Amino acid sequence: MDASAVNSVFITTSNKLGAFESGIVVVWGGAMFSVVVGGVGTLIVVALAAVAWTQLRRLGPLHKTLSMDRNILHQVRARLHHWKLRFEARYVVRTGVWVRRAPVIAVTGTNGKTTTVHLIDRMLRAAGYKVGTCTTYGVYQNGVRVAVGDRAGHRGIWRALHCPGLQVVVAEVGRGGMLCYGPGFSTCRVGVVTNVLADHLGLEGVWTLDQMAEAKSEIARRTHPSGAVVLNADDPRVAAMTMVSRASPIFFTVAGRENEFDRGWFLRDGWLWRKDDAREGRLLPATEMPMTFGGHQRYNIANALAALAAIEGISDTFPVPRQAQLTVLREYERDYRDYPVGRFILARFRGHYVLLLHCKNPDAYRLEAPMIRRVQEALGCRYLVGVASSVGNREEDYHRSVSEEIAGLSDGVFLRPPVAKYLRGMAPEEMMRRLSSGLKPGQLLSVESLTMVETIERTKQRFGESFLLAYFVASYDPLLKLNEFLLEAEVVPVPTAALEGAP
Repeated sequence: MDASAVNSVFITTSNKLGAFESGIVVVWGGAMFSVVVGGVGTLIVVALAAVAWTQLRRLGPLHKTLSMDRNILHQVRARLHHWKLRFEARYVVRTGVWVRRAPVIAVTGTNGKTTTVHLIDRMLRAAGYKVGTCTTYGVYQNGVRVAVGDRAGHRGIWRALHCPGLQVVVAEVGRGGMLCYGPGFSTCRVGVVTNVLADHLGLEGVWTLDQMAEAKSEIARRTHPSGAVVLNADDPRVAAMTMVSRASPIFFTVAGRENEFDRGWFLRDGWLWRKDDAREGRLLPATEMPMTFGGHQRYNIANALAALAAIEGISDTFPVPRQAQLTVLREYERDYRDYPVGRFILARFRGHYVLLLHCKNPDAYRLEAPMIRRVQEALGCRYLVGVASSVGNREEDYHRSVSEEIAGLSDGVFLRPPVAKYLRGMAPEEMMRRLSSGLKPGQLLSVESLTMVETIERTKQRFGESFLLAYFVASYDPLLKLNEFLLEAEVVPVPTAALEGAP
């Protein structure tokens, strides 16, 4: 079954599930009507039930037509089994958003979603608004985390709606939840699309970047015409989403494309600038934002620009003073507690430097690599030793790319299977085979699950004392308890030498 056929299967499945949910709503509504009006209502219920039954019967032949492909059949069955969640997202959560009259700022994309959401949330709260926020790290009500875990979907929005005094919802919208269950709202006031990169391909019928862009464009399509859609001008697939959105576009760029749009935010000569037609004004130097590490982490500059654009998009009803925006940008990630767990934290543990990262896909490795090298050089560490893992539900080419990026960065590598929930059906041995496929001879040090103390001891035996130990995806490691580690270790600032000479 080719990619186009798979894609059509999932579109068909989604429509059939929609019929299933609609049938349930019809029967439920008819039953309530019969209680009110008596006998006449009963006849109406019978008629409506007959209509609903014809819709439900359409689900029957689906499994037979897909039996030729066991993998696709498994995924479709998973969707059918999750009809309750689709019903919940389509009716319950949407109704909650409507009842609370809460405008939604929705953020999607491959990378940068969580940071952008946190920045928007902080800027709104700095202006005194009551904000409910959901991310892959939990649900926050007015800045207090009330639920832990991945809540980048309709259930996170539902919990965020219970924020005391709620005025606005800021929602991270993940690809998986959006494809399987829907985003949880009919329209959003501001939609943000950060980028479309090569991750999660091969899942839910999405096999190409163009198909992924189509999936992400759902947020642009759902942005209300009176709102604003924030798009990355540096990503052609994202920039093209202005053609499917009825909202006014606000672009952002870090690659000098400000001449290609009339309204947006951009980076020029190390400063953040705003553009509105022919008028331009600069805001602050990128080096003043701690999360950019002296202006070197350009992807966080892009995240800041996206957040500023989103705040501009909702400013007609929720204006945020410029000083509040500046304060957030100058303070965010000044303290490691602001970091989403395990994202570029440098610590000293038992006499050795440890760097915690979140390189969740090949593009993330490429973006982090220059800064990792700068830190290594500034610390005077002769060797860089990596600890790496990945998620199981990816194509083999994806794992090969990850392996090649690791090989290019590291002098030695410890590979290990991730925590069980990230294996997602893949055998640990297969994971190790794939992740070692791009390594150079002699680079692989171990495939065992070792504690940090054991990892350091093995590294010392091979490389001596002068090394930087980099946990490339710290949150995946089965034996690294991040909170306990951060209590025992000494978190240290990134060396000044690594921050100098911003590009």
